[in-house]
Amino acid sequence: MFNKAPLSGENVIFTGILRSSEAPELVERLGGNVVISPMIATKEIVSSDDLHQIQSCNLYEWLIFTSQSSVKAFQSKMVKYQLDASFFTAKIAVVGIKTAHAIESLGFSVNFTPSIFSADIFVKEFPKVALSTDRCLFVKGNLAKDTITAGMSNDVKEWTIYETVELEENKENVKELLKSGERCSIIFTSPSTAEVYHRSIGTSFGYEHVTVCAIGHITKNFLESKKVSVQVMPDTYTLIDVIVKLAEWKGRVQ
Repeated sequence: MFNKAPLSGENVIFTGILRSSEAPELVERLGGNVVISPMIATKEIVSSDDLHQIQSCNLYEWLIFTSQSSVKAFQSKMVKYQLDASFFTAKIAVVGIKTAHAIESLGFSVNFTPSIFSADIFVKEFPKVALSTDRCLFVKGNLAKDTITAGMSNDVKEWTIYETVELEENKENVKELLKSGERCSIIFTSPSTAEVYHRSIGTSFGYEHVTVCAIGHITKNFLESKKVSVQVMPDTYTLIDVIVKLAEWKGRVQ
């Protein structure tokens, strides 16, 4: 793919939650140093109403998942109440390849995913496969934007199944690396991760000496709204494509 190691000498900082080792392994193959420092972590929300909530999924024509974290929390409740995919009657709609793989690993079939992995494209394309009368349940985290619920004509209810907490120790680790003056590329995989980083680190350290990478246009738009220049954004919104695009960009500017 590349004639040399385009990420040689580069610290590639992953600020989001990683569910596999594929992207870090690619960074290493391209000569880079992997720094895994998620700004956030997720925690399943446990409620006395959980059994009723998961059984009520069958009142809907569609279940919507936009992150692997929501699938993981949903899986936890399936295990707790000894339910498998055959119990559920709703169709499944997802945003993202990894989210699709996660829900499929539980025995579900994915009935819809948008052509571009973002919520705003989801709401535009969903009417192609769903009736306007179809009821939808959006299985989400506490920081999810209202793009799905506000942007659809369908009746969409929300189930907030996990919450996001900030990881202070990882913030300090990144600060120390930035202080060292070493070359860094920072990968943002969601607006919430970018927001935490910007508030806790970016406003103090700036972005002049780092390469800023955004996994998609929603995250890019957030960063640019904070006057942050984004150098790398792939056409396909996956971590692997971010790394490939970063390597191409580094190969051009070195």
